[in-house]
Amino acid sequence: MVENTLLRQLADIETASRQDAASGDGGTYCLIRVFKGLDDETWRSMRSELDLNKWRAASLAALAQDMGGIVREAADTLLHHYLACEMERARLCQLPLALALIEPEDDDALDTVFDLARAQLRRFDHATRLSTGPVAIVLSGTPLAAAERLLGAMLRRIRQVSDPSLVCSAGLVGYGGLVELKTSALVEHAEEALAEARRMGGNRLEVAPSADAVLASRETLVRASEKHFLFTGKKLPE
Repeated sequence: MVENTLLRQLADIETASRQDAASGDGGTYCLIRVFKGLDDETWRSMRSELDLNKWRAASLAALAQDMGGIVREAADTLLHHYLACEMERARLCQLPLALALIEPEDDDALDTVFDLARAQLRRFDHATRLSTGPVAIVLSGTPLAAAERLLGAMLRRIRQVSDPSLVCSAGLVGYGGLVELKTSALVEHAEEALAEARRMGGNRLEVAPSADAVLASRETLVRASEKHFLFTGKKLPE
């Protein structure tokens, strides 16, 4: 019964997809259909006998694991897109932002930390779980000092309502829009701050200098040195 239903549906799908391809309206999709009573042995037999090599079957457990990876990769992409928009806003409107990475020592507590952190966000902030593990939080329109206070309160709240033995570290970095910076570079600064928090024993917040402030200072010094050399012929003392 399962085999007949499956074959009929597959035939209908292949007929429809061929018609769409012929008309030029077809796309590329991954179709998911759950069949109760279909096991690995039955599927392998059907695939071999009926030439279904273009189709793939997987258990719900395996599918959930695969989809989890896809969802996490999509979350990474969404974070970088959101950061790009907010970093452009920071440059054009002088509205600083801060990026925090929070990670518990126990991976099983990641979902708990994510839910608790997200519940404390303002409407214009953004939180996501990265494929690499940490919870990323973008605090929009927030100077670094204010972001440090917000994140500190968030971490205290997480520790209050979760297991007292939960060790949770965080890294924080700011961006003021002083110079152009790639989103990946800002994430790397936050990752370095998180690594430093762990190196210092964990269960702490480590705040890195604003990622663009150092670069802006360097650019200012370079321009001053160039002007001094242009008018005097001498370099500024280092």
